[in-house]
Amino acid sequence: MCNLKNIKKIAILHPTFGYNGGAENVILASIESWHKISIEADIYTYRLRDNVPDYIKQFKTDITLNPFLFNKAAKFLSNELKNYDAVLIHNFPATIFFGLAFNYAKKNNIKLPKSFWYCHEPSVRLYGYDDESYKKLQKTWDIIARYTMHLDRLGVSKIDYIMANSIRTKESIKRVYKRDAEVIYPCITQIDSDNIMPINNSEYFVYIGRIEKPKNLEKAIYAFKKSLEKIDNKNLQFIIAGKGRHENNLKKLVHNINMENNIIFKGFVSEDEKHDLLNKSYALIMPAVNEPFGLTVIEALYSSCISIISNKSGVYEAVRDYSISCDMNNIDDIAEKIIYVYKNNLKENILSKSKSILKNFTVETYSSEVLKYIENNL
Repeated sequence: MCNLKNIKKIAILHPTFGYNGGAENVILASIESWHKISIEADIYTYRLRDNVPDYIKQFKTDITLNPFLFNKAAKFLSNELKNYDAVLIHNFPATIFFGLAFNYAKKNNIKLPKSFWYCHEPSVRLYGYDDESYKKLQKTWDIIARYTMHLDRLGVSKIDYIMANSIRTKESIKRVYKRDAEVIYPCITQIDSDNIMPINNSEYFVYIGRIEKPKNLEKAIYAFKKSLEKIDNKNLQFIIAGKGRHENNLKKLVHNINMENNIIFKGFVSEDEKHDLLNKSYALIMPAVNEPFGLTVIEALYSSCISIISNKSGVYEAVRDYSISCDMNNIDDIAEKIIYVYKNNLKENILSKSKSILKNFTVETYSSEVLKYIENNL
């Protein structure tokens, strides 16, 4: 860990710390790592997290898009944040609330510390995921969306420094906010970086993650059905592990195309189950077209599993030599890559090369890089 002189207390703004998601787990692991070197980090969040260590203080905060609560939240945050050495902001709409707090502090002669935003991705709902969708959304007639964009841009303009979780996200920040950002890759939180699982026999293909429409699982399902037509093993399975709002729609699709024996919905799985699923699969299929990063792909490498991923995803820049890239808008291309992985023994060669990059995604590396960036800019 870097040598620090100016950081003793950090305030973290994150709207949904209580979710058990990748971003939330990264924050939790960072706080635990910083605690070991006597740095206190407190969470200001709307959704509290259960079963956190006693040294983590959580403050219930109205970081929700309710204009009737804006003034109250701004006053509360500005009076709280002044007591820290730095403010670390995660996830929309925390950017908006920092901007509101900044304006309140300025009007009331309250001095806030330097602010840092670790950007996972500018809001796709507001700004899209590429130049074309961005330009289209800027012309929306939705008054609420336009007002929200105004508040978000205003909030980001008050933030001193920005970090991005990938080059792809850095470019999105440039497109949306006309700001530069420092790229610091996120970390894997549930794996011992010195204990890579041995290569196992492959039994199926797997997807692990939230089951939501943007994850593009329909195309993966159609592609898997198409790939079965060209291989001998008609019992090969594609296991989908996770929960989400789109799950019932996908189950209906699987039923309608008569694939219930081949597409298996596993539901929520524990960390141990997840690693075991990855370890015994031909490949992790991550069909999202434009994912900001995708930590499961890195977890897969620790589990001696390769991945079939979009060439537009943020994680692709880090694992392009250790994965199979794919046009996830093209069902035929997905099917071809599934067949290619199934028919060729790729793991030994790809996984042996991937070990050189895994140190870039440890909790120690991430938490140290974030602290170093903050320290250097105070």
